[in-house]
Amino acid sequence: MTDLPSECEEVLNQLDAFRRGELNHDEIAEMKVHLDACAKCLSVERFERAFLARLRAMGSPPCPDALREKIGTALAHSAHDE
Repeated sequence: MTDLPSECEEVLNQLDAFRRGELNHDEIAEMKVHLDACAKCLSVERFERAFLARLRAMGSPPCPDALREKIGTALAHSAHDE
């Protein structure tokens, strides 16, 4: 991320898990509090939610697990390189 407070980086990194319902009750509550207070993070969350809804509406096939794993690995490596 670029010049974001660490709390925002943490929230943005957890958005997928938040949308999939993979966070525990306390983590969900913290996410909601942050999103209610932070316009930037809320904007990202709304954009991503709308983008994913648009993809589903287009009938796009889900990302194959092998590709998802490669992308995740590449992102993890690039995050460590920064």
